[in-house]
Amino acid sequence: MDTDLLAELVEFDTNSDSKNSYTECSRFIKERAEAAGLHVEMHTACPPDGKPRPNLIIEFDAGAEQTLLLATHYDVVPAGEGWKHEPFKLTIEGKRAYGRGAADDKGGIASALASLQTLRGRGSSKVNVKLLVTCDEEVGGEHGLGFLMQMKEKGRFLVEGDAALLIDAGPHAYVGSSGRISGRINAEGSLQQLLSLISAVVDYSQTREKVVSKLTDTSAKRRIWGRISVTMLDLNAGIVEVAKGECRIRLTENTGLKKFLPKGKFRLQADELVILGRQGHAGYPHMYKNAIENALPLLRKVAELSQEKGKCELVFDLRTIPEESLDSALTAFKRYLKVVDPRAELEVLEGSEGYVLSGRHPLVRMLQRAIGENKAYGMLGATDVQFFSRRGIPSICFGPISDSSNIHGKDEFVRIKDIEFVSDALVKLCENWVSLKTYPCE
Repeated sequence: MDTDLLAELVEFDTNSDSKNSYTECSRFIKERAEAAGLHVEMHTACPPDGKPRPNLIIEFDAGAEQTLLLATHYDVVPAGEGWKHEPFKLTIEGKRAYGRGAADDKGGIASALASLQTLRGRGSSKVNVKLLVTCDEEVGGEHGLGFLMQMKEKGRFLVEGDAALLIDAGPHAYVGSSGRISGRINAEGSLQQLLSLISAVVDYSQTREKVVSKLTDTSAKRRIWGRISVTMLDLNAGIVEVAKGECRIRLTENTGLKKFLPKGKFRLQADELVILGRQGHAGYPHMYKNAIENALPLLRKVAELSQEKGKCELVFDLRTIPEESLDSALTAFKRYLKVVDPRAELEVLEGSEGYVLSGRHPLVRMLQRAIGENKAYGMLGATDVQFFSRRGIPSICFGPISDSSNIHGKDEFVRIKDIEFVSDALVKLCENWVSLKTYPCE
């Protein structure tokens, strides 16, 4: 596998917070695709923040009846600290290539482009292919894939396709993924009342875990289940913040908390107490052992020591299973909160629907044959497939991201063999494509 393209892609700091290198990275990809003889169009979204969002359509016309869409993204999450390897320089050690975005999702871009080059050289594809290289996937995708999929010219959608693969997953056939709702809960009252609200939201995770999918998640090694987590809490007697499995309480002189410091996993740094939770997957905070659970005994002491009223802000992350709708999950959560604290106000900040495709769908069967595997899986994280689903385009996820790739975490890496595997599988899929209309029923 030629890793030069991946190395050059990783050197662009295309983090979705600053968006500083979006234009340079997209132009580089465009030039490389055109040099390979592929037709490329760039379409740029211009949102109110004034930062351009370039998106690419890279087209390979095989003269076929049907078109397969491949979707990737070039934006990454910020690198953060604690890396052993330089985040924006590809470092190859053994069979691994380290760098921010090496797995998520610049390795997917490298795999997809390599497959198109092979197909063009052989002239062997039985399906047209459009590779969509987009931005802002890490922050919802509305100005990336969402922008491309809703664009119209002369009353017709700019991007048409019969089926789609999101090249942003592991090297398996992922036929479904969770949906996601995030937002804030604000309340006022005595500290005892606020503590009851906090405890109730934490306890709701037990209710959510009873909602179970038929699909198995490869990273969790079990069926996908419903989840909710509290990621931040602001209390007037101190500030508690959950980040990377930790609960931080900023102590004030009048809280009198220091004599109640819990035994076990905690540390005191100046006026900040850190209570540790269990670190989950770096990219999915809803998989944490919620550190607020460990902090509740100390927060009860806060409530006992203060007779004052206060304000509370909770930030929640609710994940649905693939078969569940966002509306039904949100309605159930609102109903629960209404009983716990009728005065609490809930605000939804972000939502993305999950998806599920029948394991017997021709697209699933053809990909399974291309990768030599009969199983179908689900993903616990929300994905950009929602933009294909809105258009009624059958879609699944596939890609070079292994369960241990540390995506969104320090020392992210991709296995070189997985990039090669994905590229080879895409070639096989296109060379052995059978029309979705005539695919034999089994």
